[in-house]
Amino acid sequence: MADRSAPGAVRRCDPMVAVDWAISGLNAIGTLWIFAIMVAINADVFARFLFSAPISGVPLLIELSIVAIVFVQLAAALRGGRMTRSDVLIGRLLSSRAMLGHTLQAIYHLAGAVLMAGIVLYVLPIFERAWERNTYAGLEGDVTIAIWPFKLFLVLGAGFCAVQFLRELRVDLRFIARQRREGDRELGGPLAGIAAAIAVALVFLALGTAFDFSRAQIAVISVLFVLFLVYVGVHVGVALSLLSFVCVWIMRDNFEIAGRLMALAASEGLQRYEFGVIPLFVLMGLFVSVSDIGKDTYDVANHLFRRFKAGLGTATVGANAVFAAVTGTSIASASVFTKVAVPEMLRLGYRPRFAVGVVAGSSVLGMLIPPSLLLILFGILAETSIGDLFIAGVVPGLLLSAAYCALIWFMAHRFPDRVASRETLERETRSEMSARELATKIAPIVLLILIVLGGIYGGVFTATEAGAVGALGALILTLVKRKLTWKTFWEALSETGHVTAAICFLLIAAQLYSRTIAMSGVPNLMEQYILASGLGYAGLLAVYIVVLILLGTILDAGSIMLITVPLAVPALASFDIDLVWFGIVTIIAVEIGLLTPPLGLACFVIHNNLQDRRIKVEDIFWGAAPFALTMLVVLILVTVFPWIALALV
Repeated sequence: MADRSAPGAVRRCDPMVAVDWAISGLNAIGTLWIFAIMVAINADVFARFLFSAPISGVPLLIELSIVAIVFVQLAAALRGGRMTRSDVLIGRLLSSRAMLGHTLQAIYHLAGAVLMAGIVLYVLPIFERAWERNTYAGLEGDVTIAIWPFKLFLVLGAGFCAVQFLRELRVDLRFIARQRREGDRELGGPLAGIAAAIAVALVFLALGTAFDFSRAQIAVISVLFVLFLVYVGVHVGVALSLLSFVCVWIMRDNFEIAGRLMALAASEGLQRYEFGVIPLFVLMGLFVSVSDIGKDTYDVANHLFRRFKAGLGTATVGANAVFAAVTGTSIASASVFTKVAVPEMLRLGYRPRFAVGVVAGSSVLGMLIPPSLLLILFGILAETSIGDLFIAGVVPGLLLSAAYCALIWFMAHRFPDRVASRETLERETRSEMSARELATKIAPIVLLILIVLGGIYGGVFTATEAGAVGALGALILTLVKRKLTWKTFWEALSETGHVTAAICFLLIAAQLYSRTIAMSGVPNLMEQYILASGLGYAGLLAVYIVVLILLGTILDAGSIMLITVPLAVPALASFDIDLVWFGIVTIIAVEIGLLTPPLGLACFVIHNNLQDRRIKVEDIFWGAAPFALTMLVVLILVTVFPWIALALV
């Protein structure tokens, strides 16, 4: 037998290495696919406006591509830890009671593998029919595209994601076995986790089968179980999908119907041109981050506000407001300005709590000022215009920015000791920038804002096309600034794929859950109950906002919207509300959760990026508290005066 340790020895092929290569290969296909979509949409836009000759088939290609792109990158997103879940409870267990934590995590991974295997099982017949019948999409005589390759990628992606879930499961089991070999006898470890999982499953099944509950009652019970499963750390998409499957199975007493509904959501749930907006705006934001436009914007804001008391705090808010206009996520803003603004403020004598609080508070502007991934998510869930939502977010975003600046001014004058040392507040921040340097640094971001928002507001192109044109513009600016290397280019594309896969898988799960809720008849019953209760429009809206804020203390923004929006929109339909305004109210209420404990995602992002032992997570929460209260005031204003959100629409 050959010595494997010897140089040049022949090693047996490790199946897991082959799986890794396959997952990486699918990820590369999805990554390049996103870039190809950007190029195709730009070609279509320029051909239409320069030569009045749009390229046939581009919208159809985008419609068919999104689902395939999501699933071919889903396994890589899971491998990279990008699939959305709440780490509030499971994170603590993994660090304090490792055996129990890894047992629960192993069960969660097993649930994910079962879900993905189910998707493969029920989508495979759809692929086979498309292959055998040579089914195509489009119109004869114009453009037709065979759909079987897209279904094949879906099946392959789901299959490898199931394998990756099993690999994660194996890691957990190996950890538990190693701990037991080393003599770890943690009280109630693996047995407690297994018993808890079995108990939860039995309780839910018993509620649906042993008791004579109606479909609506089963759906209401499922909402409580969704909240529970998401809080304990089950991946959000997995929790929503599996619960939907089980609910349909119980309500219709038919396993096959539940499987077909799941397959329909997976294969056709995202088959719309509008979903192309997600990867394109994510790509634009990542190119902007690579180009150091965020740092340049902060330098310009620092110069402009250098004579203000606590000017660096005001500059951080101003820079975040401008940066938010070219990136779609608060997390990106928090990451960039944690590295740019906090060290500078600490160096000049600002209090640590104030420094991190300003960054945490102003980072939420990234989800309100367009483009915004949460606005896109709401538009898809509520089936309303994403372009109108983008425009509606401008004035509330500027109002919130102004409110933050007023808060900083008030704190600097009334509570100066909590802002900075007296010497820091009394001296002017040094910044020597010529007018030419100012213009050079601010021009790229202004240009991108004009392209994206100007194009949407002026009716030049749709939100999806704006994302493609903006991504191309950001890429060109990155090249001009000589910040792009092959490594950073590929990292930006890969990260775009992972974020897209995570978000879109949530959307697939949310659509499946929405169909389950609709099948149960809950929306109609809620409407009847609301009308009969006399709660009224104002009372119902107040309850909705309070629920969003409370959920923000334990869940992330996306999960909250996926659970609440499909329920709230039908319930409020009888009051003829403006969905665009309602979307802005929802986003502001949900975003307050980014700053509130125990989850407070923006606060944890800042803590992870800062890596400063002097600043604890609790300091960031305390520093962000005044900004969260300011958001609450703005939320009340926008709720009471809808014209604030609808002024430009």
